[in-house]
Amino acid sequence: MFERTKIMAKKQTYIWKNDRNFALDKYEQQQYYYVVESNDLIAKAKHDLTVNQLKIVDFLISKIQPEDKEFEELETSMYELTNVLEIKRSGRTYNQIANTLDDLRKKEVTIYNQERESIVRTGWVSSAEYFKNGKVLLSFDKKLTPYLLNLSKNYTQYLLIDTVKLKSKYSILLYKFMREADKDKGKSIAILQGTPEEFKEWLGSPKTYSYGQFKDKILKPAIEEINLKIDDMNLEILQGRYGRKVVQVEIHNNWTIQRATKENAEYVESITTHDWLNEVKNG
Repeated sequence: MFERTKIMAKKQTYIWKNDRNFALDKYEQQQYYYVVESNDLIAKAKHDLTVNQLKIVDFLISKIQPEDKEFEELETSMYELTNVLEIKRSGRTYNQIANTLDDLRKKEVTIYNQERESIVRTGWVSSAEYFKNGKVLLSFDKKLTPYLLNLSKNYTQYLLIDTVKLKSKYSILLYKFMREADKDKGKSIAILQGTPEEFKEWLGSPKTYSYGQFKDKILKPAIEEINLKIDDMNLEILQGRYGRKVVQVEIHNNWTIQRATKENAEYVESITTHDWLNEVKNG
């Protein structure tokens, strides 16, 4: 039994041995592509994706073309996915990515459709095909069509690089909610509000956590990471109490275009500059 397992492991590793023969790596340009998804997929969907699976899903969404009427097979490579996930390339790493994709294919997302008054339960990826040269073909499940294709209203868009640079799944989920809450593209302060229970549900908190544990271990670290890494977010948490109990939570994004423009103008004015041309003339 031991010998058989050992042989299978060697064979599996060999699949990715010649990945350099497949040079598909467009991530350097693609990280600045937009991820566009229905608001329902952010605010009304339940799933248990890992941080790497969240990044892979966003990466695949960014490959969708605006003119696409139906899902096409999305082509990528193990080499490219290591760049998306910022991990070192090796046979073992490629096997881990393949396992992550296989697990993603098995996972389910539940979406509440308000217009149809229905609940959709579907997978994220309907198929995954791996090639010896490192190429990977993936297809979204057709049930996701109304949430990813032909979107003309009630959608949110953001740069792929934003979610890829975040290290915590809670940071990624909170980031998406804050983007969805920004209805005027930074002209005013975006506010995400809900009860402590709603916030715990939105970010997938362990059910055993009290609100205090959730705030200290999930919400505050997510806010800190977003504020550190996302240029146009400056998040602040506010709490409404009834007696000593927190009954309402609000996350404000205090970054606005107007404030950023003003701060930038003040910064530019504060810089000491030298007018070399006039100094030469006066000299």
